[in-house]
Amino acid sequence: MEEDLAKDLEFDLAGEEEEDEELGKIDKLEQGPDNDDLSFVGRFIEDYKPVLGPQADVWQRFSYVPILDEKVSSLLRNVGNNLPWVLHRLNELCSLLQNEVRLLHTYSRTLYRAKFGELEALVPSPKQYVQVIDIIERDGEASAEKLESQAELSKEQVLVLKMSMKTSYRDDLPWPNEKKVEISRARSNMLAILAIESNVRQFIIQKVSHVAPNLCAFIGPEVASHLLSHAGGILELSQIPSCNLASIGKNKHLAHEQHTSLTEVRQEGYIYRSDLVQSQPYEYHKQALRMACAKVALAARVDAGITPGTKAKDTVGSRWRREIEQKILKQREAVSNAVVKPLPVPKDEPKKKRAGRKFRKYKQQFQLSHLRQLQNRMEFGKQEQTILDGYGEEIGLGMVNSSLKSATGVASVTKTNVNNSAKLTKAMKKRIEQANEQARNTWQQ
Repeated sequence: MEEDLAKDLEFDLAGEEEEDEELGKIDKLEQGPDNDDLSFVGRFIEDYKPVLGPQADVWQRFSYVPILDEKVSSLLRNVGNNLPWVLHRLNELCSLLQNEVRLLHTYSRTLYRAKFGELEALVPSPKQYVQVIDIIERDGEASAEKLESQAELSKEQVLVLKMSMKTSYRDDLPWPNEKKVEISRARSNMLAILAIESNVRQFIIQKVSHVAPNLCAFIGPEVASHLLSHAGGILELSQIPSCNLASIGKNKHLAHEQHTSLTEVRQEGYIYRSDLVQSQPYEYHKQALRMACAKVALAARVDAGITPGTKAKDTVGSRWRREIEQKILKQREAVSNAVVKPLPVPKDEPKKKRAGRKFRKYKQQFQLSHLRQLQNRMEFGKQEQTILDGYGEEIGLGMVNSSLKSATGVASVTKTNVNNSAKLTKAMKKRIEQANEQARNTWQQ
C-alpha cells in the first residue's frame, strides 16, 4: 500500500521524458551562456518545476543542491551594484526552496506512514520530522536527550511521542533497507536545502532595508524578510490584502496542544510574533495585530512604488509605528476618576401623601364629572347639539342628551357629582345667610 502511495507521488504529472529534461536542466545551469552566480540563480528559478519526476529521477532532481549552495554562497559574498535585483531573486529562491522542503516532507511521510502514522500529527515541522525518524531508526528506541538536543523537541512533545510509540509504533513491521536509504537521502537533501535557505534569509535580513525601508522601519527587518520571502518580492507582497497577512507564517497546531490562547488570536504568523505586537499586553494583542496588518499592506505599497536607484526614506513606516504605539498606550491608560458629587442632605419635610381616604376625596375635586365626560364624546353619524354661552360661542353637547335619553327616556335627567362642587367655609355660609336675611327684610319694608 505504501509503495503505491510513493509511486503515485513520484509519477504525479510527470513522464519518462522528464528524466532527460532534468539532466539537461542541470547541464544548462552548469554551462549556461552567462556563467555568473546571479544568472545561475535566475535560470534555476525560471526552469523550476514543482513536481517530482519518475522514480529513477527522484534524486536526480535534487542533484542541483551542492551546485546551488556553492553559487548562492559566492553570490552573497559578491553582490556588487545589483542589490535590488539580487534581493528580488533571493526572495523568489526562498519560495522555491520552501516548496522543495514540502515535497521532501510529503515524500518522507508517505514512506514512513505505514510504520508510525501518528508521528506526522505529533511533529508537523519537516526538519523535526526527518530528525525524529533518523533517531528512531538509528537507535531503535528514541531517548529523551537526543530528541531534545538533535530534533529540538519540547519536553511536552517528547512525553507525548514516548506515549504514542508504545501504542502506535509498529516495531514488528519489516522495514526494508531500501526505504531506510530513501528516507536518509530525503533527510540529507532537506537539511542541505534548509541550510541554503537559512543563509539566504540572513542575507535578506541584513540588506532588506534597501528594498523595503518603510516596511523594515515599521515591522522590523527580520519579519519584513520573512514576508518578502514568502510573497516572492515587495511587488507581490503589496498585492496581498491586509486580511491575509496575519496568517503568513502561521505554525500548524500540534496534536497535543489546545487551539486557544489568552489573546484570542488565531492567526499567529510572522506579524503576530513581531516586537510591535509582542511588546503590548495580552489583552491588546488582537487590536495591535489588526492595526499592524493594515499598515504593513500600506507600507509594502509605498515601498513598491519607490523608483530603483533613488535614495529611499523610512519616514512613513517610522511614523506609522509611532502612531500605533501611541494608540495602544492611550488605550492602556486608566480611566480618569471623575469627582463624584455626594448626595445632598435630605430635607426633613412631611412626605407627600399619594393614597388614603382624604387624598382620594381631594383628587375627586379635580376629576371630570360624568356630564363633562359625555360632552367630550361624539356619536358617529348624528349631528351634535350645541348651545350658546354668554359670549355667543357655540358649545357642543356631545352625547349628553342622546345617551341620557336612550338610557332614561328623559334628556334632562342628570346626576350631579357633589365631590367636585364648590366648597364654602362655615364663616362664609354664615355671612351669606346674614346677607340674604337683610335682603329679605329690606324687600318686606
